[in-house]
Amino acid sequence: MPLPIAHSFLGASIVAALHPKPFRRFCFPLFAGVILANAADFDFGFSVFFGLSGWHRGFTHSISFALLFTSILIIWFGWRDRLREALAYGLAYASHCILDFATTKEGHGVEILFPFTTERFGLRWFGLSEVPSRLPLIDILTAIGLEILIFAPLFVIILWLKRIYKYQQAAP
Repeated sequence: MPLPIAHSFLGASIVAALHPKPFRRFCFPLFAGVILANAADFDFGFSVFFGLSGWHRGFTHSISFALLFTSILIIWFGWRDRLREALAYGLAYASHCILDFATTKEGHGVEILFPFTTERFGLRWFGLSEVPSRLPLIDILTAIGLEILIFAPLFVIILWLKRIYKYQQAAP
């Protein structure tokens, strides 16, 4: 289970790559990508505030929920008017589910196939910042550094390529 840093960089990277104008109005689209990429973890609130154990990494981490969310965005933004924008935000949300699935080695995994099954899955190849609340401070700082080292360059490269593409389109 990655920390919010990995989710944030990946969500912003997806929006930067797909959104037609990711830099408009104080970079709001990139900020929205950061929020949406972390939104699936809001289910953790059910566990904390209502004492409902087992909700975290549940249905909000499923591909079906991500598809439903993306479909709602497409309808809300208009099928033809802002399709790329809706897909960028929907994929930013979906990236959370996929990243948690891909980086779960320990623990229960995610309900990625909900509502077809409530079984939890994970690739179990390697863990990324798993169970950070139980780690010593030095391990948490190491995990933060590792996530920045892995995901920040992807974000910077996408921004750089987007800027090059933008200048090539503007050139006569």
